[in-house]
Amino acid sequence: MFKNILKIVFLGLIGFSALVYFTANKPKQIEANQNSEVLMTKEALPQSFELVGNKNDVMKDELFKEGTKTLIVVGNHDSLVVVKELNNYFPLDIPFVMVANISSAPWFVKKLFIPSKLEELNKGSNIAMIYDFNGDTVHALEVTNNEKTAFIAYILDENNGIRKIYEGSVKEGALDGSMSEEEKKEVLQPLFELINE
Repeated sequence: MFKNILKIVFLGLIGFSALVYFTANKPKQIEANQNSEVLMTKEALPQSFELVGNKNDVMKDELFKEGTKTLIVVGNHDSLVVVKELNNYFPLDIPFVMVANISSAPWFVKKLFIPSKLEELNKGSNIAMIYDFNGDTVHALEVTNNEKTAFIAYILDENNGIRKIYEGSVKEGALDGSMSEEEKKEVLQPLFELINE
């Protein structure tokens, strides 16, 4: 009896593993650009975005207002938990949009676990967070760093030009509270200084 249960569990795990392996989408390949200031326009971004906590997609022109300078920060869960505090440490007078770089995660993780984690992460914040399920935004911004501690900042200027201004990282385990308030502020200081240049 016990042997039969073990066989069923073992075959179930093999079946589930095979299902994940054969149905997961291959991540999009992104060519690294040697230029540290990637220049592109707002037109390179997707036409609509799925925002964390929103049931309906938001159009590009609604999220990124015409003629308005906007900060765009791409990161993973560890880095976003720190980056979302930027306007709590420094007087940020431009709109701020975060992009959750989760496109390389397995599809079942993106469907089952990540949405609730991102909602919890962004709870109580008035910062728009793009849930980049398929990686369209990350691909458009030519992000090649998928490390969970990394973040990349861009400025969308008044003329719809997008330029990369900063690439930083946070301490491993920041999501679990491994960074003090002073460490978070120290990590975000260079970004804030570059925003105001």
